[in-house]
Amino acid sequence: MVTKIIHVFVFMIFGSLIFCALPLEADISTSVKLTLLNTLSRAQQGDWGFYGLGTGRVTFKADKYKNIRAQLSMDAQVADTVLFDISRAFVKARFPGFRVTVGKARVSWGEGFIYNAGDVIFGAAASSVDMTAEELRDEAAWLTSLYVPLGTYSFFETIVLAPELNLSELIADPDAETPRIADTRAGGRLVARVIGVKTEGGYLYRGGEQTHNPYLSFQGHLLVDWHLSGTVSIPHDPGGSSGIARSVAVSLGLFHMYKFPDDSTLSFRLEGLIKPAAPWSEDNSGPGDEGYALMLYPEIVWAVSDSLVFIFRNIVSPVDLSALITTGVNWNIYEGLNILGLAAIQAGEESDTYGWNKPGCIAVSAGFQFIY
Repeated sequence: MVTKIIHVFVFMIFGSLIFCALPLEADISTSVKLTLLNTLSRAQQGDWGFYGLGTGRVTFKADKYKNIRAQLSMDAQVADTVLFDISRAFVKARFPGFRVTVGKARVSWGEGFIYNAGDVIFGAAASSVDMTAEELRDEAAWLTSLYVPLGTYSFFETIVLAPELNLSELIADPDAETPRIADTRAGGRLVARVIGVKTEGGYLYRGGEQTHNPYLSFQGHLLVDWHLSGTVSIPHDPGGSSGIARSVAVSLGLFHMYKFPDDSTLSFRLEGLIKPAAPWSEDNSGPGDEGYALMLYPEIVWAVSDSLVFIFRNIVSPVDLSALITTGVNWNIYEGLNILGLAAIQAGEESDTYGWNKPGCIAVSAGFQFIY
């Protein structure tokens, strides 16, 4: 049964790809993004690996209607085998005085490019980071949200996130247990501009963990763009309050872009994540599941022109003095075609957050990205 389901799913994806090549109605837009890289990577014990990996995203958008927007995005990771995912599948409808979103969509609470303590839905730090991506945080979840505008710069939003449904397991075994309503997550946020500062406050209840998660977030400009967010997780059971201090997280960031007379730009970004109750000193056994108390993300992007961009991104663990250092180049050589180059190295000891002898401690990738 599972094999049959996989075959049907692959047929659906293949049929959709063919459909992309056919003329579509004027009110449906289709885009395809292919990233194809060859990677040389150093594994443990000095062994080297070499492999090719491609990613593709096919997106259908209906965004030319007055009151309705819809999107379906299908992702694939391609090597000798293929993995499929539906990253977006949602409909947004605008009614008099409010908007509703239903489906699998991205929702962004709080402020932050990589560290965002205000993101109580997906977490203060991204679960996985693709350092080649334009947007480092791209998580999505099945949700139902209600958006109510209150003014030019203010709105209220409430959200309900249904528990994850294992569809393959349910089809293979119709008697399999469905998610419990008690595991539902729900909350809301209020956003307003106060004395020129974007001020955001919200709350999310996590049914599966039975915790209350309030947060505050601020974003403004004072010589440079800045943001500050903070959150805490409070157990529903008063007897479990001992973990409150460990759940406190604060993120902050600075961003500035300088434009040269020749229209090239140089941008600087620095973000940090602070967990005050986490270890502030190095442990020879490693950082543990919670990590260390402080993490930093410095970034420099030099856009020589509209077609040539150099990227320097790092994730730094100051407590154990280790870092993931990434440099890259993106050259738009022809319309829609980019040449990509990326080199990453882990600097640190084996027991550090990033270490020389860890898998992927050195990785060099090169290839094409084509968007059409």
